[in-house]
Amino acid sequence: MSRRRRTAGGLTGLGALVVALVIIAVYLSVDRSQPSSSGSDYRPPPGPVGVGHVPAGTLDPAAATVALAQLRVAAKGTLAGYERDCANGAGCVFGPAWADVDGNGCDQRDDVLHRDLTGIALRAGTHGCVVASGTLHDPYTGTTVRFTKTDAGEVPIDHVVPLAAAWTEGAASWTEQKREDFANDLDNLIATTREQNSAKGDSTAEEWVPPDPAYGCSYATVVVTVKQEYGLSVTAAEGGALGSLLATC
Repeated sequence: MSRRRRTAGGLTGLGALVVALVIIAVYLSVDRSQPSSSGSDYRPPPGPVGVGHVPAGTLDPAAATVALAQLRVAAKGTLAGYERDCANGAGCVFGPAWADVDGNGCDQRDDVLHRDLTGIALRAGTHGCVVASGTLHDPYTGTTVRFTKTDAGEVPIDHVVPLAAAWTEGAASWTEQKREDFANDLDNLIATTREQNSAKGDSTAEEWVPPDPAYGCSYATVVVTVKQEYGLSVTAAEGGALGSLLATC
């Protein structure tokens, strides 16, 4: 009888160990990169913002320097045919803004806010998609900005390689699908302030650089990564400016 009790006790201890290991495995498998939200089915964008506040997958400075030397150098083409507006049958050459091109159920703007903001709160009833508030550590200026949905225009999403510039450097000949993919590619999107988004506009690196000199290197790596990925050209002046920024790395 005592032997049976010892055996049962051993099995009970083993069972407890198995249960504990299962609990640990489940805990480690849960994604805690975003605040929890009851009923949320949000799937995070591919990778957080990496070193130097650049999208995951951005070339490191050494690789970007090599890639820059391999980009086609050419004068910018014409803006003829470029029309971003999609209302009332307008040209809409880069497709509807913030399409859910990655199919995760959230539009690309909210994907960027999820990635680039910290301390975010989500709007209830949006399946974990819509960011109601958070804090942006603006890479272009080095300043901190509070984001709220009611003043969403204060934190726009910047196309690091502007759409108009892309049009003049190769995108005019792309298919509509490729242009829509480009306009919504998280590799080319960064949250910033309204002031800097307006100041930058459609400028390229020889015309505008981030006000915070510490971000110049990172900015150049993003530009070169995107241009390499999509086969966009650079002008001689733009290439020189990007090279100068990479030299600060």
